[in-house]
Amino acid sequence: MNEPTNLVQIFCKAPRVGEVKTRLIPGLEPGGAEKAATLYEAMVERVVTGLRNLPGTATVIHMPVQDESYFLRFKLPLYTQQGSNLGQKMCHALRSGLEDYDRVVLLGTDCPLIDAEYIEHAFQALDDHDVVLGPAEDGGYGLVGVSQRVPEMFDDIDWGTDVVLSQTCRKLNQLRINYALLPLVWDVDRPGDLPRYQAWLAGLKS
Repeated sequence: MNEPTNLVQIFCKAPRVGEVKTRLIPGLEPGGAEKAATLYEAMVERVVTGLRNLPGTATVIHMPVQDESYFLRFKLPLYTQQGSNLGQKMCHALRSGLEDYDRVVLLGTDCPLIDAEYIEHAFQALDDHDVVLGPAEDGGYGLVGVSQRVPEMFDDIDWGTDVVLSQTCRKLNQLRINYALLPLVWDVDRPGDLPRYQAWLAGLKS
């Protein structure tokens, strides 16, 4: 059996009450903190379950160091996120992944439209691009993939703002890096996102 050449890295943390999806809490009252944690846990379960057995692909979890006990249940390789901000953490993870795999894709857990098919498109794009991004409606991106090291793409980015994608694309253009953009996705991050997410869930059950 051939060794996998693709790697999926899932960035997530344990669903502790009051520590995850905190911006959703006002839209979930009463019991907003507990409901937000339950919602986040369901997102983690969906992503890990849906992506753990892709053909020719290995899947790993990158987490905060204190969360290992929660993620043992998934029986996947676990790695600790390293760095002081999101850019440094992603850079370290992608660089480490490229040591053993030809193509590496990194994603979070809060973009419902990122599924196995979306991941497959990302890997296909990396056949003839150095970088692939999954742009999000909020101005960021829900996925980043690489087929070569591009550490500079994460420098001087205003993480957590609505200009993350535009700044990243500008940086890639300056570096003359060949990159591709996947279809637009949306995430579940604010109370206004909840009706769409609930409708999306209902569509899965119908």
